[in-house]
Amino acid sequence: MPITVVFRPAELDTLLNSPAGTVGRDLNSRARRVMRAAKAQAGEDTGRLKKSIHVRNHNRTGTGQSIEVGSSLNYALLHHNGTRPHLMVVNRDKIFRFTSGSRVIYTHTIRHPGTQPNRYLTDNLYLIR
Repeated sequence: MPITVVFRPAELDTLLNSPAGTVGRDLNSRARRVMRAAKAQAGEDTGRLKKSIHVRNHNRTGTGQSIEVGSSLNYALLHHNGTRPHLMVVNRDKIFRFTSGSRVIYTHTIRHPGTQPNRYLTDNLYLIR
């Protein structure tokens, strides 16, 4: 007896391409795993970067689905990729204040030594395999 296979395009499309479908839910679950690991690895000077890492923009694309994990903070990429030594300069009406030993120092310019990269996002991509 022959077997009949019936494809229902709407159900198949939902299953494969909708964020609410099976593939979309699995993609969301994997993205949340990466997000939790990235938050655990991110630096915690003030905690703002760690709090800002999130999953967003789960979209349907022409080839399937996409989802973003990251931060919208302006220094998130600098933290991730690191920086070279550089000069930090502020406007005339602003000033840097810091202490060195018991001295308080005020200046318009600081020689920043740079930072090592902390690849908190790309280091955790292995979690989506």
